[in-house]
Amino acid sequence: MATIETKYSVGDVVYCAGTTTERKQHDCPDCKGSRKWRAISPAGKDYEFDCPRCSASYNADRDLMIEYSAYKPVVHRRTIGSIQINTHRGSHDEGNRYMCIETGVGSGTVYDEGRLFPSEDEALEAAQVLAASQNNTTDWIVKLYDKTLKVSDYQLDNATLKLAKEHQARSRSMLWNLADLFSEIENAADKDEIIDLVDSYRQRDWARDKAKTETV
Repeated sequence: MATIETKYSVGDVVYCAGTTTERKQHDCPDCKGSRKWRAISPAGKDYEFDCPRCSASYNADRDLMIEYSAYKPVVHRRTIGSIQINTHRGSHDEGNRYMCIETGVGSGTVYDEGRLFPSEDEALEAAQVLAASQNNTTDWIVKLYDKTLKVSDYQLDNATLKLAKEHQARSRSMLWNLADLFSEIENAADKDEIIDLVDSYRQRDWARDKAKTETV
């Protein structure tokens, strides 16, 4: 009577070598991590704007993206639940296959014998080789950001305009304080109350409002 031996038996604990994907990001080749671009026009205008490549919340062109998915090794502990014998060992045949208790016996995941190892260290070593191979041959990982950006598609922020907006904000703050003072004066009962309101403004807000105009 013939006896068939298998590498693993029902009840054996094994470790399966596999891979999973993780999100990664390459260093931006345009801004070198500053996330800003600066440009000076032929007219001498100074512009600063967010880096179109790494600051964009969405980019429809995959060839411009620096974010990508890469493979990393992963090992799973499994317990043999059933064995599928294959006596034919062809060039593309993985031989015996196994089903495990953790992922279903009878219906569930089927594991090739070549992906199972008796120790976690052996499985991790095999998983690292598998991940490296996938990362070297997967098109979306190997081929990245090889198109030229079109800066005209993005909004430029004129440095002069930026300063003007800051000046405007400071001026508005001062005007709001003065408007409050004028409103209080209009409702004052007499001259003494008006003097008190002006003195209060000088002590409370005048120094700060004056400083705002001096920093322009």
